[in-house]
Amino acid sequence: MFPGAEHRECFVHLMKNFSKRFQGPIFGHMYPAARTFCPIYHEYLMHKMYEANDRVQPFLETYHRLLWMRSKFSEDIKCDYITNNIAEVWNNWVKDLKDLPIAELVDSLRSKFVELYARRRDIGERLEGHAMLPIVVRHLNVLSRQLGHLKVKVGGRGEAEVTEITDRHKVIRHVVDLEQYTCSCREWQVSGKPCPHALSVITSHRNPKMENYLHPFFSVRLFRLAYAGVISPFPDKSQWPSMNLGFKVLPPLKKRAPGRQRKNRIPGCLEGKGNKSRTKGMWQVQCKQCKEFGHRESSAKCVFNGTKKRKSRAKGRPLGGMHNSTCQGQQAVEEPMSQVICSMEVEESLNLEDVQ
Repeated sequence: MFPGAEHRECFVHLMKNFSKRFQGPIFGHMYPAARTFCPIYHEYLMHKMYEANDRVQPFLETYHRLLWMRSKFSEDIKCDYITNNIAEVWNNWVKDLKDLPIAELVDSLRSKFVELYARRRDIGERLEGHAMLPIVVRHLNVLSRQLGHLKVKVGGRGEAEVTEITDRHKVIRHVVDLEQYTCSCREWQVSGKPCPHALSVITSHRNPKMENYLHPFFSVRLFRLAYAGVISPFPDKSQWPSMNLGFKVLPPLKKRAPGRQRKNRIPGCLEGKGNKSRTKGMWQVQCKQCKEFGHRESSAKCVFNGTKKRKSRAKGRPLGGMHNSTCQGQQAVEEPMSQVICSMEVEESLNLEDVQ
């Protein structure tokens, strides 16, 4: 249907399959190999992994033949995405509509597109006076303040040499041509937006306009044209015209499984579970004393509580602690009583002496 379209593959899903078979720090080169726009650097990183394990190249050529590296993307599409986040956003957008019957499903999708197109047309009308999308221009202005590691040597006719010092103290030199909108790193040609090397040359001029160096795909005119089509309103199902098909449409032979239909996709074994930290099987209690997981502070598993069991009390018999306390109380009561009796005897003897 689209012969000029590229067949790409999500790099995140590729790495989930790749990391199950190949482990080690050398295979961490897959990430820079996918992100780089330079074909020479991509081949250099892939060759190092091929030397580390001879099964890497047959695996990629057999199971991942589609494009997943930026260095082989077409320069005509102006899209440098290596993930499938657009499909994930779409699945989340229509998640509540998946279990509807086919007629209601299509009608609900049509309603959502009507609202989306109207909202985007309203945004396009408010961008009057802008040649390029303001959010893209602001992004380039932010990137232009982070170019301290680049050194520019301006030539003639918009050409310049840009020397880059990487984090590993490696010196790389690129050639930028402002008139042809190209850079030897190929990021400008693939994405349609100036790369950091081109931005360093652009900002070396006085009062540069970022709008002049963006591809027309990021213009307000094409944004309005993308949402210029109007989806006509449609009545509900009760007002649809009746049609004589000449045959009776029967329900499908395959029945749905009992229970509620699944809406969320099944996450992979290496995928994070999101922000649901207290999902069943993923959350454990923590002891406040020993800070260990799996028990509370009153549990016998805590090292500060020990393993000594509490003494059981026999039937009809007071606890040893209670018996001792009662005996001590009785002794404390008997001692002052004996002192009172002794004092009374002394007073009686003194009275008898006075009488005599």
